[in-house]
Amino acid sequence: MTTPSVETRHLLLLTAIDEVGTLNAAARRLHLSPSALSQQLRELEERLGGPLFHRQWRRLALNAAGRRLTDAAHSVLSELVRAESETRTLLRGASGTIRVATVCHQSYRWLPELLKTFARTWPDMEVTVVSEASESPWEWLEERKLDVALVAGAKRPGPHIRLAPLFRDELVALVGREHSWFGLSEVHAREFAGEHLWVDDGALRSDTLLGRALAEAGHVTPRKVTHIPMTGGVAMEMARGNLGITVMPRWAAEPSLAEGDLWAVRVGAKGLWLEWSVATRAEDPEPALAAFLDLLRTHHPRFRTDAPRARGTRGRARGGPIRAG
Repeated sequence: MTTPSVETRHLLLLTAIDEVGTLNAAARRLHLSPSALSQQLRELEERLGGPLFHRQWRRLALNAAGRRLTDAAHSVLSELVRAESETRTLLRGASGTIRVATVCHQSYRWLPELLKTFARTWPDMEVTVVSEASESPWEWLEERKLDVALVAGAKRPGPHIRLAPLFRDELVALVGREHSWFGLSEVHAREFAGEHLWVDDGALRSDTLLGRALAEAGHVTPRKVTHIPMTGGVAMEMARGNLGITVMPRWAAEPSLAEGDLWAVRVGAKGLWLEWSVATRAEDPEPALAAFLDLLRTHHPRFRTDAPRARGTRGRARGGPIRAG
Protein backbone atom coordinates (compact mmCIF):
# COMPACT_ATOMS: atom_id res chain seq x y z
CA MET A 1 0.00 0.00 0.00
CA THR A 2 1.41 3.40 -1.02
CA THR A 3 1.66 5.95 1.80
CA PRO A 4 0.23 9.33 0.69
CA SER A 5 2.38 12.43 0.89
CA VAL A 6 -0.63 14.51 1.88
CA GLU A 7 -1.56 14.71 5.56
CA THR A 8 -4.81 15.76 7.21
CA ARG A 9 -3.35 19.16 8.10
CA HIS A 10 -2.70 19.73 4.40
CA LEU A 11 -6.30 18.88 3.55
CA LEU A 12 -7.51 21.38 6.16
CA LEU A 13 -5.18 23.99 4.71
CA LEU A 14 -6.47 23.49 1.16
CA THR A 15 -10.14 23.61 2.09
CA ALA A 16 -9.64 26.67 4.29
CA ILE A 17 -7.88 28.64 1.54
CA ASP A 18 -10.49 27.52 -0.97
CA GLU A 19 -13.29 28.81 1.25
CA VAL A 20 -11.81 32.11 2.44
CA GLY A 21 -9.44 32.97 -0.42
CA THR A 22 -6.39 34.32 1.44
CA LEU A 23 -3.60 32.83 3.49
CA ASN A 24 -4.16 35.24 6.40
CA ALA A 25 -7.89 34.43 6.64
CA ALA A 26 -7.18 30.69 6.39
CA ALA A 27 -4.58 31.01 9.17
CA ARG A 28 -7.13 32.69 11.43
CA ARG A 29 -9.68 29.95 10.72
CA LEU A 30 -7.16 27.24 11.55
CA HIS A 31 -5.77 29.10 14.59
CA LEU A 32 -2.26 29.25 13.13
CA SER A 33 0.08 32.08 12.28
CA PRO A 34 0.28 33.10 8.59
CA SER A 35 3.97 32.15 8.53
CA ALA A 36 3.24 28.65 9.89
CA LEU A 37 0.51 28.11 7.30
CA SER A 38 2.72 29.45 4.52
CA GLN A 39 5.41 26.97 5.56
CA GLN A 40 2.89 24.11 5.45
CA LEU A 41 1.82 25.14 1.94
CA ARG A 42 5.43 25.26 0.72
CA GLU A 43 6.04 21.84 2.25
CA LEU A 44 2.97 20.37 0.53
CA GLU A 45 3.91 21.82 -2.87
CA GLU A 46 7.47 20.50 -2.50
CA ARG A 47 6.18 17.03 -1.71
CA LEU A 48 3.90 17.06 -4.74
CA GLY A 49 6.43 18.63 -7.08
CA GLY A 50 4.79 21.91 -8.09
CA PRO A 51 2.54 24.86 -7.18
CA LEU A 52 -1.13 24.38 -6.37
CA PHE A 53 -2.17 28.05 -6.52
CA HIS A 54 -1.88 31.10 -8.74
CA ARG A 55 -0.66 33.97 -6.56
CA GLN A 56 -2.92 36.94 -7.32
CA TRP A 57 -1.78 39.84 -5.18
CA ARG A 58 -3.28 39.05 -1.75
CA ARG A 59 -5.45 36.16 -2.92
CA LEU A 60 -4.64 32.58 -3.81
CA ALA A 61 -6.49 30.99 -6.74
CA LEU A 62 -6.34 27.24 -7.25
CA ASN A 63 -4.78 25.99 -10.48
CA ALA A 64 -5.99 22.76 -12.11
CA ALA A 65 -3.77 20.54 -9.96
CA GLY A 66 -4.77 22.38 -6.81
CA ARG A 67 -8.46 22.16 -7.68
CA ARG A 68 -8.22 18.38 -8.13
CA LEU A 69 -6.60 17.88 -4.75
CA THR A 70 -8.85 20.40 -2.98
CA ASP A 71 -12.03 18.77 -4.28
CA ALA A 72 -10.73 15.47 -2.90
CA ALA A 73 -9.88 17.21 0.38
CA HIS A 74 -13.47 18.42 0.81
CA SER A 75 -14.77 14.90 0.20
CA VAL A 76 -12.24 13.16 2.45
CA LEU A 77 -12.76 15.58 5.35
CA SER A 78 -16.53 15.30 5.10
CA GLU A 79 -16.34 11.50 5.21
CA LEU A 80 -13.81 11.65 8.06
CA VAL A 81 -16.12 13.84 10.15
CA ARG A 82 -19.03 11.46 9.50
CA ALA A 83 -16.91 8.39 10.32
CA GLU A 84 -15.66 10.00 13.52
CA SER A 85 -19.21 10.78 14.62
CA GLU A 86 -20.36 7.23 13.88
CA THR A 87 -17.33 5.80 15.69
CA ARG A 88 -18.17 7.80 18.81
CA THR A 89 -21.73 6.52 18.61
CA LEU A 90 -20.50 2.95 18.17
CA LEU A 91 -18.38 3.29 21.28
CA ARG A 92 -21.55 4.23 23.15
CA GLY A 93 -23.08 0.92 22.07
CA ALA A 94 -25.06 1.99 19.00
CA SER A 95 -24.59 2.27 15.24
CA GLY A 96 -24.68 5.75 13.76
CA THR A 97 -26.35 4.86 10.46
CA ILE A 98 -28.61 2.03 9.29
CA ARG A 99 -28.73 1.67 5.52
CA VAL A 100 -31.93 0.15 4.14
CA ALA A 101 -33.07 -1.00 0.69
CA THR A 102 -36.01 -2.95 -0.71
CA VAL A 103 -36.65 -4.72 -4.00
CA CYS A 104 -40.18 -3.25 -4.01
CA HIS A 105 -40.18 0.55 -4.18
CA GLN A 106 -43.73 0.69 -2.83
CA SER A 107 -42.25 -0.44 0.50
CA TYR A 108 -41.13 3.13 1.07
CA ARG A 109 -44.77 4.15 1.58
CA TRP A 110 -44.87 2.67 5.07
CA LEU A 111 -41.20 3.25 5.93
CA PRO A 112 -41.69 6.83 7.25
CA GLU A 113 -44.08 5.68 9.97
CA LEU A 114 -41.64 2.96 11.02
CA LEU A 115 -38.80 5.50 11.14
CA LYS A 116 -40.80 7.84 13.37
CA THR A 117 -41.44 4.98 15.78
CA PHE A 118 -37.76 3.97 15.72
CA ALA A 119 -36.57 7.56 16.29
CA ARG A 120 -38.46 7.80 19.54
CA THR A 121 -36.19 5.11 21.02
CA TRP A 122 -33.03 5.83 19.04
CA PRO A 123 -33.06 9.61 18.45
CA ASP A 124 -29.35 9.78 17.55
CA MET A 125 -29.62 7.16 14.83
CA GLU A 126 -29.89 7.95 11.14
CA VAL A 127 -31.69 5.55 8.78
CA THR A 128 -30.66 6.02 5.16
CA VAL A 129 -32.53 4.63 2.15
CA VAL A 130 -30.13 3.21 -0.45
CA SER A 131 -32.44 2.87 -3.45
CA GLU A 132 -29.64 1.96 -5.89
CA ALA A 133 -29.00 -1.26 -3.92
CA SER A 134 -32.38 -2.73 -4.89
CA GLU A 135 -31.02 -4.47 -8.00
CA SER A 136 -28.33 -6.43 -6.15
CA PRO A 137 -28.94 -6.34 -2.38
CA TRP A 138 -26.82 -9.43 -1.68
CA GLU A 139 -23.70 -7.81 -3.09
CA TRP A 140 -24.33 -4.55 -1.27
CA LEU A 141 -24.78 -6.40 2.02
CA GLU A 142 -21.62 -8.47 1.56
CA GLU A 143 -19.63 -5.34 0.65
CA ARG A 144 -20.91 -3.69 3.84
CA LYS A 145 -22.55 -0.86 1.91
CA LEU A 146 -26.00 -1.91 3.15
CA ASP A 147 -27.33 -3.16 6.48
CA VAL A 148 -30.92 -4.28 5.80
CA ALA A 149 -32.75 -5.38 2.65
CA LEU A 150 -36.40 -6.31 2.18
CA VAL A 151 -36.47 -9.06 -0.44
CA ALA A 152 -39.05 -11.32 -2.04
CA GLY A 153 -38.85 -14.51 -4.06
CA ALA A 154 -37.05 -17.82 -4.01
CA LYS A 155 -33.54 -16.66 -4.92
CA ARG A 156 -31.15 -17.74 -2.19
CA PRO A 157 -28.27 -15.55 -1.03
CA GLY A 158 -24.73 -16.63 -0.26
CA PRO A 159 -23.53 -18.10 3.06
CA HIS A 160 -22.69 -14.67 4.49
CA ILE A 161 -26.28 -13.42 4.31
CA ARG A 162 -29.02 -14.22 6.84
CA LEU A 163 -32.70 -14.34 5.82
CA ALA A 164 -35.60 -14.08 8.26
CA PRO A 165 -39.23 -14.55 7.09
CA LEU A 166 -41.30 -11.38 7.27
CA PHE A 167 -44.72 -11.89 5.67
CA ARG A 168 -46.58 -13.47 2.76
CA ASP A 169 -48.27 -11.29 0.16
CA GLU A 170 -50.14 -11.68 -3.11
CA LEU A 171 -49.27 -10.19 -6.48
CA VAL A 172 -52.52 -8.95 -8.07
CA ALA A 173 -53.64 -7.28 -11.29
CA LEU A 174 -55.12 -3.78 -10.91
CA VAL A 175 -57.78 -2.54 -13.32
CA GLY A 176 -59.97 0.56 -13.65
CA ARG A 177 -63.75 0.76 -13.33
CA GLU A 178 -64.35 0.56 -17.11
CA HIS A 179 -62.16 -2.50 -17.62
CA SER A 180 -63.88 -5.83 -18.34
CA TRP A 181 -62.07 -7.40 -15.37
CA PHE A 182 -63.50 -4.92 -12.87
CA GLY A 183 -65.44 -6.90 -10.25
CA LEU A 184 -63.96 -10.29 -11.22
CA SER A 185 -62.58 -12.57 -8.54
CA GLU A 186 -59.79 -13.90 -10.73
CA VAL A 187 -58.47 -14.18 -14.26
CA HIS A 188 -56.28 -16.75 -15.96
CA ALA A 189 -52.78 -15.69 -16.97
CA ARG A 190 -53.58 -16.36 -20.65
CA GLU A 191 -56.01 -13.42 -20.57
CA PHE A 192 -53.03 -11.05 -20.34
CA ALA A 193 -52.56 -11.63 -24.08
CA GLY A 194 -55.12 -8.96 -24.92
CA GLU A 195 -53.94 -6.36 -22.40
CA HIS A 196 -51.75 -3.27 -22.28
CA LEU A 197 -49.52 -3.96 -19.28
CA TRP A 198 -47.73 -1.21 -17.30
CA VAL A 199 -44.81 -2.68 -15.30
CA ASP A 200 -41.20 -1.99 -14.38
CA ASP A 201 -38.32 -3.35 -16.43
CA GLY A 202 -37.80 -6.62 -14.53
CA ALA A 203 -41.43 -7.64 -13.97
CA LEU A 204 -41.61 -10.12 -16.87
CA ARG A 205 -38.29 -11.87 -16.39
CA SER A 206 -38.43 -15.67 -16.40
CA ASP A 207 -37.46 -15.80 -12.71
CA THR A 208 -40.37 -13.60 -11.53
CA LEU A 209 -43.81 -14.79 -10.43
CA LEU A 210 -45.58 -13.01 -13.27
CA GLY A 211 -43.01 -14.09 -15.85
CA ARG A 212 -43.34 -17.75 -14.82
CA ALA A 213 -47.15 -17.54 -14.81
CA LEU A 214 -47.23 -16.17 -18.37
CA ALA A 215 -44.73 -18.81 -19.52
CA GLU A 216 -46.74 -21.64 -17.95
CA ALA A 217 -49.91 -20.32 -19.62
CA GLY A 218 -48.32 -20.92 -23.03
CA HIS A 219 -45.66 -18.20 -23.19
CA VAL A 220 -48.30 -15.49 -23.23
CA THR A 221 -47.19 -12.07 -24.44
CA PRO A 222 -49.35 -9.05 -23.52
CA ARG A 223 -50.69 -7.04 -26.45
CA LYS A 224 -48.52 -4.12 -25.36
CA VAL A 225 -46.03 -3.62 -22.54
CA THR A 226 -44.97 -0.20 -21.28
CA HIS A 227 -41.97 -0.24 -18.94
CA ILE A 228 -41.84 2.47 -16.31
CA PRO A 229 -39.50 2.87 -13.33
CA MET A 230 -40.75 2.42 -9.75
CA THR A 231 -44.13 1.13 -10.90
CA GLY A 232 -46.39 2.22 -8.03
CA GLY A 233 -48.16 5.53 -8.56
CA VAL A 234 -47.80 5.99 -12.32
CA ALA A 235 -48.91 2.45 -13.18
CA MET A 236 -51.89 2.63 -10.82
CA GLU A 237 -52.98 5.92 -12.37
CA MET A 238 -52.81 4.35 -15.84
CA ALA A 239 -55.02 1.49 -14.62
CA ARG A 240 -57.35 3.90 -12.85
CA GLY A 241 -57.69 5.85 -16.10
CA ASN A 242 -58.57 2.62 -17.99
CA LEU A 243 -55.42 2.91 -20.12
CA GLY A 244 -54.25 -0.61 -19.32
CA ILE A 245 -53.52 -2.79 -16.29
CA THR A 246 -50.67 -3.20 -13.86
CA VAL A 247 -49.51 -5.91 -11.46
CA MET A 248 -48.17 -5.21 -7.99
CA PRO A 249 -48.23 -6.50 -4.38
CA ARG A 250 -51.70 -6.34 -2.87
CA TRP A 251 -50.55 -4.53 0.27
CA ALA A 252 -48.98 -1.75 -1.80
CA ALA A 253 -52.23 -1.24 -3.70
CA GLU A 254 -54.51 -1.51 -0.66
CA PRO A 255 -54.74 2.24 0.18
CA SER A 256 -55.87 3.02 -3.39
CA LEU A 257 -58.50 0.26 -3.52
CA ALA A 258 -60.60 1.99 -0.88
CA GLU A 259 -61.42 4.79 -3.36
CA GLY A 260 -63.53 2.35 -5.40
CA ASP A 261 -62.23 3.09 -8.91
CA LEU A 262 -59.50 0.43 -8.85
CA TRP A 263 -60.03 -3.32 -8.52
CA ALA A 264 -57.58 -6.02 -7.45
CA VAL A 265 -57.93 -9.24 -9.43
CA ARG A 266 -56.33 -12.56 -8.52
CA VAL A 267 -54.12 -14.08 -11.23
CA GLY A 268 -54.91 -17.78 -11.48
CA ALA A 269 -57.04 -19.89 -9.15
CA LYS A 270 -54.38 -20.02 -6.44
CA GLY A 271 -52.93 -16.56 -6.98
CA LEU A 272 -49.33 -15.40 -7.23
CA TRP A 273 -47.77 -15.30 -3.77
CA LEU A 274 -44.63 -13.49 -2.66
CA GLU A 275 -42.64 -14.64 0.38
CA TRP A 276 -41.07 -11.54 1.90
CA SER A 277 -37.95 -11.75 4.06
CA VAL A 278 -35.54 -9.36 5.72
CA ALA A 279 -31.89 -9.89 4.75
CA THR A 280 -28.87 -8.92 6.85
CA ARG A 281 -25.28 -10.03 7.13
CA ALA A 282 -24.84 -13.33 8.99
CA GLU A 283 -23.36 -11.76 12.10
CA ASP A 284 -24.58 -10.45 15.44
CA PRO A 285 -26.13 -7.02 14.81
CA GLU A 286 -25.31 -3.91 16.80
CA PRO A 287 -27.99 -3.03 19.40
CA ALA A 288 -29.60 -0.32 17.27
CA LEU A 289 -29.78 -2.56 14.22
CA ALA A 290 -31.25 -5.37 16.31
CA ALA A 291 -33.91 -2.97 17.58
CA PHE A 292 -34.66 -1.81 14.03
CA LEU A 293 -35.09 -5.41 12.87
CA ASP A 294 -37.41 -6.22 15.77
CA LEU A 295 -39.52 -3.19 14.92
CA LEU A 296 -39.57 -4.14 11.24
CA ARG A 297 -40.95 -7.58 12.06
CA THR A 298 -43.82 -6.14 14.10
CA HIS A 299 -44.51 -2.95 12.13
CA HIS A 300 -44.98 -4.26 8.59
CA PRO A 301 -48.51 -4.25 7.12
CA ARG A 302 -50.64 -7.29 7.97
CA PHE A 303 -52.01 -9.54 5.24
CA ARG A 304 -54.30 -12.50 4.95
CA THR A 305 -52.57 -15.59 3.66
CA ASP A 306 -55.81 -17.43 2.96
CA ALA A 307 -57.34 -17.15 -0.50
CA PRO A 308 -60.70 -15.37 -0.78
CA ARG A 309 -63.45 -17.55 -2.21
CA ALA A 310 -64.13 -17.00 -5.89
CA ARG A 311 -66.88 -18.02 -8.29
CA GLY A 312 -64.52 -18.99 -11.10
CA THR A 313 -62.41 -16.92 -13.41
CA ARG A 314 -65.37 -15.10 -14.98
CA GLY A 315 -67.48 -14.90 -11.83
CA ARG A 316 -68.14 -11.62 -10.07
CA ALA A 317 -67.06 -11.14 -6.49
CA ARG A 318 -69.68 -10.25 -3.93
CA GLY A 319 -69.31 -6.73 -2.55
CA GLY A 320 -66.47 -4.31 -3.11
CA PRO A 321 -62.78 -4.61 -3.99
CA ILE A 322 -60.88 -7.60 -2.68
CA ARG A 323 -59.28 -6.40 0.55
CA ALA A 324 -56.30 -7.52 2.56
CA GLY A 325 -57.04 -8.54 6.09
